[in-house]
Amino acid sequence: MSDIHDTNLREGLGERSQSYWQKAWMRFRRHPFARWASVVLLVLYSLALFADFVGPYPEAKSFRKLQFVPPTKVYFKTEDGRWTRPYVCKVERSRNPRTFKLEFKENCEEKYTIYFFVKGYPYKFLGFIPMDLHLMGGPWLVEEKAYLFLWGTDDFGRDMFSRIWFGARISLTIGILATIVALLIGITMGGISGYYAGSRVHIVRGLFRPPQKRAAAAGSEGAEQQNGFFSGGALAEGWREAVHERRVPIFLIGLVLQYAFWGAATAVLYTTMQGFLSISEGLERYLAMLVFGGLLGIMVWMFLFGRLAVDVDDLIMRTTEILAAIPGLFLLIILSGMLAQYDMPSSTRFLLVLTILAFVGWGGLARNIRGFVLQLREMEYAQAAKALGAGDARILFRHIIPGTLGYLIVVASLAIPGYILAESGLSFLGLGIQEPSSSWGLLLSKAQQIGISAIKERPWLFIPGFFIFVSILTYNYLGDALRDALDPRAEH
Repeated sequence: MSDIHDTNLREGLGERSQSYWQKAWMRFRRHPFARWASVVLLVLYSLALFADFVGPYPEAKSFRKLQFVPPTKVYFKTEDGRWTRPYVCKVERSRNPRTFKLEFKENCEEKYTIYFFVKGYPYKFLGFIPMDLHLMGGPWLVEEKAYLFLWGTDDFGRDMFSRIWFGARISLTIGILATIVALLIGITMGGISGYYAGSRVHIVRGLFRPPQKRAAAAGSEGAEQQNGFFSGGALAEGWREAVHERRVPIFLIGLVLQYAFWGAATAVLYTTMQGFLSISEGLERYLAMLVFGGLLGIMVWMFLFGRLAVDVDDLIMRTTEILAAIPGLFLLIILSGMLAQYDMPSSTRFLLVLTILAFVGWGGLARNIRGFVLQLREMEYAQAAKALGAGDARILFRHIIPGTLGYLIVVASLAIPGYILAESGLSFLGLGIQEPSSSWGLLLSKAQQIGISAIKERPWLFIPGFFIFVSILTYNYLGDALRDALDPRAEH
């Protein structure tokens, strides 16, 4: 009987029940531009992944005598107009006797056929699989009898077609990785700020109890237990609270961060004092020693007997406001300029640029996550988990943060193009990825070095800018579609 009622109920509704994600997928498919954007991004990332296979030349392969060669013309017909396999002619370099400019002319006495899925320069796919298969080329390409520069060459005679796909690996990947790092920092800091809003935490805990407080507490109850030179200090009190509230790991992490702060503050003070004293003399030198000595004394007192508690929410939010007050591009240039003086491998510089981009971009995300957490922590399921004895970390990351998943997906899709543009800008200014590695911004800087004449004389140098434009545009289309699809209010 119950089966009959259930059947009649489903027939009466006229449609099957759909989950939130099924409805979001249906709304996403209604955006034609988003579908095309997804296909374009899939193609770009596939070409970047198989850059060794797609490109006929290795990333660093250069031909010193073939600088700024125009794109190689590919022929599909013979001289008499018959269709044939695609082929190229040999490019020869000469100097114009009138203008003294280099010119490149084709010599079609011998034709060089282009083959597909052919052996070429060896490489390691994914960094460890040895291969030599390429999408196009021929034996003549490896023997350098002729050249295949589909999009011309740069100032070092390197194939732009190959380097654009190698550069796509960095330009496209750094956006995703920087977004992931910024999300991790923003979610953690914003979640802690919202969940512990109104709670005070000690950022300075002295090792010992100040003498005057030990004397004042001498006659109080329990003085024998908590009035010792060490046992009565803020550090010992914090340890007892952590043991009682079962927050020992958090206490230990805070303790490590506190001592790291004191170490960094001491290093900064010592370096500043050393530099100032080296350029001062006389009364100015003695006054500087007095000031630095006073600062050092305050730091020592705070380290031994200090006690300072602040609201976690205020501490994190004021930090984000400080970051927001500094112009993003200005901060990126300063941090990158500090690193530019060190000679480091490309992989290390890539990680540093990634870290800088994430460090600059997490503040706004943390503020928005804080707002969500302030609302969600008062929901019934969060309060029920707390009443059942769940820890703060479990409540925050298991019950509250998942409620912001739709927002996080939209933010990630809209943040990636910003990081791609930021990396391209840094590399364009010479503060990001360096030679011999390649990125779209670094490749585009070749046109800037030549000047406005590159538009007319060497327009192929602007091709990386086209891919920057396409990738940012497609991510924006994708982000707008995801924002509309994941909006629970958009039922129709």
